[in-house]
This record gives sequence, structure tokens and C-alpha cells, in this order.
Amino acid sequence: MKKIVIAALLAATCALSTTASAAVVAMDGSFASNLNNKTYDAVFSAKSLLPESYTVNSLSFSFSFLDNGGTLKNMGTKQTEYSAGAYKLHSSNWFTDIYLRSVKTTNTTTFASEQETASLSFGDLVLGNGATEYKEKTADKGSKTTRVIDDERCVVFWCEYKKSDVTTKSVELTKDYTGAFTISGVTTDQSIIDQLLGNGELALSLNIFGKLKLTGSEVLLDYTKVETPVEEPGEVPEPSSVLLAGAGLAAIGFLRRRRSAAQA
Repeated sequence: MKKIVIAALLAATCALSTTASAAVVAMDGSFASNLNNKTYDAVFSAKSLLPESYTVNSLSFSFSFLDNGGTLKNMGTKQTEYSAGAYKLHSSNWFTDIYLRSVKTTNTTTFASEQETASLSFGDLVLGNGATEYKEKTADKGSKTTRVIDDERCVVFWCEYKKSDVTTKSVELTKDYTGAFTISGVTTDQSIIDQLLGNGELALSLNIFGKLKLTGSEVLLDYTKVETPVEEPGEVPEPSSVLLAGAGLAAIGFLRRRRSAAQA
């Protein structure tokens, strides 16, 4: 009898408890590959992958981007360096004096691009953002030397000239925002969890400035499956045990009646 009571208590306890097992699933959904100056929306779903009863532990995401070749704009050419030596007598004869100096100048043409950015959001909640990195590069495009007359003075048959050997160096300066970046993170935000618990779907938005290529995307849902175990029946005595117990009770009753009759 004691065994039967214990089994019944264990069965009742098991009926009230649950067992849990954690799992991670990749949610179905995607954005476009080539992104350009707009907001893109996508719904990521795990409906077909989730059990009937579960709780969400966390949501992780990772979106990788690459500069998709933004246009470099010519910002113009400026003289960025200039140096000139003093005039020195270079040659002279009865009628002409020539003074010469050396001039070095650098003309720099600048090409620049705008920074590309991306932000990932869920409604009004920004989950993460990123941008291409600034990179600067200088390229020597060669140089050229030209002799020019700066000044000329003549009196009767005599002339004086001032000339310069001008060496002009051309340089291209590129100020570009380029490269790859990734927006990633883990969230346990309750507003997201509430929606996931409601329908197993998550609506995300990408806000893009510039031209970017989406090279990889992943949304992972960490959840715990909740199960209610089937109640196991208590121990039931075998028929032979029931018959023996009945016979024993009948014998006890018979002995009590005989004892009462003898005392009378």
C-alpha cells in the first residue's frame, strides 16, 4: 500500500513540472544583394522551425556589407607646393645677360567619395549600424620641366633676361570611403521577444546611404522548448495479491467473531 501512495505522489509531481531543452535555429528571410540609397524591409520567419510551446532566450544577427564601387568626384586641382631659388647669372655676352633660377611646384588633383552607411532596425529600435572606412591614397603622376621667361629688359643693343626652369609635379589624391563592415549583435529586448512569441516572425529594416553590396546575412533565434511529460500511472496490485489480501481480511473477521462468541 505504501508503494502505491508513493507512486501516486510522484506522478502528481511530474504532471506539474516541465522539461526544457535549448536550441538555436536560423530564421528564414533575406534582403536584396545590391543596396542603394533607400530603406529595405524583410520579414524573417521561424514558424516552421519552432515547437508549439517555447520561450525565447535571445536573438543574434549578423549582416556583412561591401562598398559597391561608389563614384569618385573630381574636386579640382590646386597648387599644393611651390619653391623658387634666386636668379643667378647663367650666361653673358656683349649684348645679352641671362639670369636663371629653378622653380619646383606640385599640382594636386583631389578625387573624393561620400561615406556609405547602413543601419539595422526593428521598428523604432536601432539594433546596430556601420559604415565604410576612410582611406587616403596619393599617386605620383609624373613631372615636366619647362623654361619660361619671367622678365625682359632691353636698352639699345643690350638685353637682360630672367628665366625659370619650372618643374611641375602632378599628384592625384584619393579620399575614399571603402571596404567591408559588419553589423552584428545579440538582443534580449522584450519587445522583440513578445512579437516572436506571438507569431514567430520578425520584421527588420535596413536603411542604406550610398551603394553597398550585402555579402552575408544571418538571424539566429535561441529558444527553449517547453514540454509537459505524460503522467505515468501508479502501481496497481496484481489480481493474486488482491485475492490474498481479501482472504486475509476474511480470516481476521472470522477469528474476531469466534473470540466474541467464546467470551459470551
